[in-house]
Amino acid sequence: MAKALPRSVVDEMLDELLPEQLEWERKVRSYPVPALLLAAAGGFLLAYMRGPAIIAALSTLATAQLADSVRDALGERLH
Repeated sequence: MAKALPRSVVDEMLDELLPEQLEWERKVRSYPVPALLLAAAGGFLLAYMRGPAIIAALSTLATAQLADSVRDALGERLH
């Protein structure tokens, strides 16, 4: 029997957003190409509508992580 993989944040978020009776994981396994096309179209629309805000958030996150890494490397992390 296959070992169950740990649930990701995306899995949990989709379970909360989608109706319980949809069983989206089974649908994706049954129809992988349409699921991929739907995800690509959704990603395109999200980027088109909210691209600058997403890039700003990712830039802020990357900057914060880089600053943490530099602080750790220099041993200046406060505990």
